[in-house]
Amino acid sequence: MSLANRWRRFRSAEGWRWLTMVAAIAVGLVAAWLHWAGLFLGGALVGLASATRGRALLAGLGFGVLVVAIFVTTLFVGGDLAQYLAMGQIVAISLALPPVVAAFAALSRWLV
Repeated sequence: MSLANRWRRFRSAEGWRWLTMVAAIAVGLVAAWLHWAGLFLGGALVGLASATRGRALLAGLGFGVLVVAIFVTTLFVGGDLAQYLAMGQIVAISLALPPVVAAFAALSRWLV
């Protein structure tokens, strides 16, 4: 049995798929906290843990939105949100980039 067939069988078990998704999100968040390339890793992991290709793309987008939400929350808690929002156009890029990067990385699901 090939690795792709084993992975397909693993993804078909709903309990394992949810456990894998939670682990992928946790690993991706830690990696994204350490380095921006963690967005690629997290997006790819949640994409690979998804049952279908469409869900993989949505999971990658959702992971990126979660990263942005956590980032904005940390800015708010630290009291730096007003200064961040005053930076201008760079704010739009820094808010749009994580969902786009994570969704792009989730396209790795098309390979398996």
